[in-house]
Amino acid sequence: MPFSTFKEGPAHLGAPMDQENETALMMGYQDERYHHQRHSGGTQTRVDVMMRPERDPISGDPSPGGDPDEDKGPRKEKVSGLFFFVTSWILFLQGISGMSGLAVSYFYKNTLMAQPATLTLVESMTSLPWTIKPLYGFLSDGWPIMGYRRRPYLIIGGVVGFASWVLMATVVNDIWFGATMMFLSSMGLAVSNVIAEGMIVEKSRGESQEFASHLQAVVHGAQAVGGIIAAYFGGLVLGYLSDRHVFLLVSFLPLSLIVVAMISPERRFAGDLTSVRQDMGAKLRELWETFQQPMIFKPAMFVFLLNATPATGSTWFYFYTNVLHFSSTLLGTINVVGAIFSLGGVVLFGKYLSSMPYRPILIWSTIISTLFGLSQLALVFGLNRQMGIPDAFFCLGESAILSVLGWINTMPILVLAARLCPEGMEATMYALIMSVVNLGGVVGAQFGAGITWGLGITEDNLDNFWILVLICNVSTVLPLLLIGWIPDDDKDYGAEVDKIKKQKQQAEPFTGEGIASGR
Repeated sequence: MPFSTFKEGPAHLGAPMDQENETALMMGYQDERYHHQRHSGGTQTRVDVMMRPERDPISGDPSPGGDPDEDKGPRKEKVSGLFFFVTSWILFLQGISGMSGLAVSYFYKNTLMAQPATLTLVESMTSLPWTIKPLYGFLSDGWPIMGYRRRPYLIIGGVVGFASWVLMATVVNDIWFGATMMFLSSMGLAVSNVIAEGMIVEKSRGESQEFASHLQAVVHGAQAVGGIIAAYFGGLVLGYLSDRHVFLLVSFLPLSLIVVAMISPERRFAGDLTSVRQDMGAKLRELWETFQQPMIFKPAMFVFLLNATPATGSTWFYFYTNVLHFSSTLLGTINVVGAIFSLGGVVLFGKYLSSMPYRPILIWSTIISTLFGLSQLALVFGLNRQMGIPDAFFCLGESAILSVLGWINTMPILVLAARLCPEGMEATMYALIMSVVNLGGVVGAQFGAGITWGLGITEDNLDNFWILVLICNVSTVLPLLLIGWIPDDDKDYGAEVDKIKKQKQQAEPFTGEGIASGR
C-alpha cells in the first residue's frame, strides 16, 4: 500500500491489498452506476459479466439471452439463505486466514533463520496469486471439470490450502520450500474468492442499489468479522501453541470449502464450450484495447506507482520483537486496533468526503499519512520514551491514526476504479485495474527488500533501519508529481469510453463499405 497504514507502520503485517480492503463493504458503500461492484481492495474477478449467455449465480445454468441494457427496472430477486451461507463463508475464510500471519513471521525468523529482506521478499511472492485473479475466472468459465464450473474449483482450492498448511506444519524446513507452500495456499484462497465474488456480481446485476448494498454488506461483513477475529487470536494463540501447531490449526479451515462445494446446487454445464472459449479470446482482446484508453490507463498507472513505492515490509516485525521486545499478544492487539479503526476511516469517507473530487483527497491524505509515518522515526530513536510515551501506547495510537488516514486515501481509488469500467465489462475491467494495483504492492515490497539488503539490515543489525523508514515514507509522495493523471472531476469515464467504442463501431461499417466499393 502507498500509505503508512499498510506498509510502513504497525497496523498490518503484509496482507495483499485484495485482502485488506474487504472491510469497506461492511458499510455498503456503493457507486450509483456500479452498485454491483465491490468498493474494496479486492477485485471483481469473474468474467461472467462480460460473457454471454448469462448464468444463474449458483447453478451455472444459462439464462435467457438479452441485453442487460434492456432491463426496465430492478428484478427484486429473492436471495436464498444457501447463497448467503456459501458466499459469506468463503469470504469469512479469507478474513480469518490472516490468523497465520504472525505465526509465519515467527516461523521464518526463529526456525528458518530468515533475514528481514528475505522475509519481505517471501511475503510479497505470496501476494502474486492475487494479481492474476481474472485468469481464474476465465479458467473456470472455459474449462469446466466433469461438467461443473464452480464445485471442482472450490474443492481444488480447499485441498491445495489444506495440503500446503499441513506441509508447513510438518515438513517445511527450507525458506523457499515454505515460500512455495505459502504461494499455493494463497492461490487456493484466491481461486475460491473468485468463485464467491462472481456469484455476488451476478446476483447483483440488474438489481437496485439498496439490494446490492445489502447483499454486499452482509457477505463482505462476514470477511471483516473474520479479519478482526484473526487479528486478535493470531497473536493470542501463539502464547499457547507453537508456530507449527498454528499452521496445523489453520489447515483445517480450507477443508470447509469441500463442504461448501458439495452443498452448492450447481448443475452441469450443457452449453457449447467451443463458442464460449472463442468468445473469451475476443473479449480478452477487447479488454486490453479498452484498458489502453488514456482515460483508463493513466489513472491505473498512477495508482500502480502509488503502490509501487518501497515498503519496509517485515523489517518492522524484527524491530518490534528484537528491539522493543513486543509479545505476540501485543502485536495481535496492534493489528486489532488497526482493523477496527479502518472501519472508522471508511465511515468518515462515506459521510463527509464521498462527494469531494479525487485529487484533493489523494494529495492531502498522502501528505498527512507521510508526515505521521515519519513519526515512526521517534519510535526508532526512542524519542517517545523521552516524552514519557511507552512504546506500546505509541504503536497503538499510531496504528489507529494511520489506519483511518490510510482508508481515507484508499476509498477514492476504489471508487475511481469502478467508475473507469465501461459497460459490459465492469467486473473484468475492475479486476484488471485492481490486479495492477496489487501488482504495484508486490513491486513496492520487492523494492523495499532490495533497499533493506543494500543497507545491510539484518536480524542482528538494525542500525540503518531509520534510513529505510525515511526512504519508504518520503518516497510515498513522489507519485503525486503525476497527480494530473487522476481525473479532476467525478465524470463517469467508463461511460466516456463507451461513447468512444460506439463511435468506432459506427465508423467501421462505413469505412469497410467505402473500401469495398472503391469510394
